[in-house]
Amino acid sequence: MAATINAPALQTNNLAGRVLLIVSSLIMAALLWQLGQRGLVVVALVVVLAVELWPIRYRLTAEEIWARVPQLVVGASCALIIALLPKVLAQLGVAGLYAAWRIWQPHFSAAGPAGLLKLLVVQIFAFEALFLMAAIWRSPRPLLIVLVWVVIYVTTYQALAARGERAAGLLAAAWALTTAEASWIFLTWLVSYVSPGQYIIVPQAALVLSALAYCFGSIYTAQRQGQLNRMRLSEYLLIGLLLIWIVIAGTSWRGSL
Repeated sequence: MAATINAPALQTNNLAGRVLLIVSSLIMAALLWQLGQRGLVVVALVVVLAVELWPIRYRLTAEEIWARVPQLVVGASCALIIALLPKVLAQLGVAGLYAAWRIWQPHFSAAGPAGLLKLLVVQIFAFEALFLMAAIWRSPRPLLIVLVWVVIYVTTYQALAARGERAAGLLAAAWALTTAEASWIFLTWLVSYVSPGQYIIVPQAALVLSALAYCFGSIYTAQRQGQLNRMRLSEYLLIGLLLIWIVIAGTSWRGSL
């Protein structure tokens, strides 16, 4: 699968292109913030779809759309997060992160050395959006589990296929199944960490699954590079124990299933 394809209008190898990318990213972030404040989530999602696909409107093939999956997922996730967060300052923070993402991501293709880091960022945004939907909108659990599986499978497969991974489909399906099963458990005891004033809301599921994504991605990278050793495995084991402690200490175990 081809690596991410940059639109001719937003090439960043010259000063004019970089300025255009920065300005367009800031405008896009401001637009999503305004739409989110007004509760126009569907409109925001349509805007993301239109803006991200506009540069390839004359060559709208499955391959071109596939290459833009990360942009579409992050854009949709940020639109949802902005609409879900109650504080304006928090919404502006997410809009700023989205602008930074749009400026940063064209410099790193899925096939390059930073491809898995890019995938991790995409999935962190997705986890946050999906589990905020569960925490604030009380979205149906079956719908959320299906969305988790689909988003994680598609983004993982796209990134691994771009790297020439022969087992991309199998690995993506395994990781998507893991996240879906974990989501079923986390949605049973839905816990969120909220800062004073509700400026930051982090669902426990998003935090744990993001950390697991880092661990599994690091293990995959080290194994492919022939650098997987006891020290690295000990690091991931410590992270795993920390996650278990977070789940135990941060969950109220009262009530029934």
